[in-house]
Amino acid sequence: MREKRRTALTKALTDADPLVCEAAGTALDLLEGLDNLPQLLAQLATGDRKTRIATVYALGRIHSSKIFVPLLEALKSKDPDLRTAAARTLGEKHHPKTLAPLVNALDDPEIAVVTEIATALGQFNDPRLPKVLSPLIGRDEQIALAAIDAIGKIGFPEGEDALITALTDSRPLLRNHAATALGKLRLAN
Repeated sequence: MREKRRTALTKALTDADPLVCEAAGTALDLLEGLDNLPQLLAQLATGDRKTRIATVYALGRIHSSKIFVPLLEALKSKDPDLRTAAARTLGEKHHPKTLAPLVNALDDPEIAVVTEIATALGQFNDPRLPKVLSPLIGRDEQIALAAIDAIGKIGFPEGEDALITALTDSRPLLRNHAATALGKLRLAN
């Protein structure tokens, strides 16, 4: 099946329409990523710091359930930059089985990691998340902004009370984001 796809996409690289050629090239890159999965997993396990971070992002371009376990392991790494990259990639994938591990990782000691996790949670369509994200509004401004923006992006009315409370925060930027996010919430039926 993979070879059949590769042949069809290779032929599409010569299409008269440049957009078709570009799409075929992108699809071939994704297909090749599956072939490189064992090598990527080895790089994630043994590569230097920069290579491991780049590998996390490369895994994000692969459409396979095999990438989630290594990405979730990267979310537990001692390296905060690797944890941040893993959170971002998991958010882009927003696969339901990664929701609980992301929520559990909100206790990370690094501001950048928690900020990225809050942003990642904004990619999930789950009405429980505003309640999970609301306590973050009282934390560091960067984390609070990510939580507010995520609540707005998720859009469930369950986030309304937290956003209304954020409208009275002493930090003007938070009030600004809270007003914007409040406008994005769906109305309860």
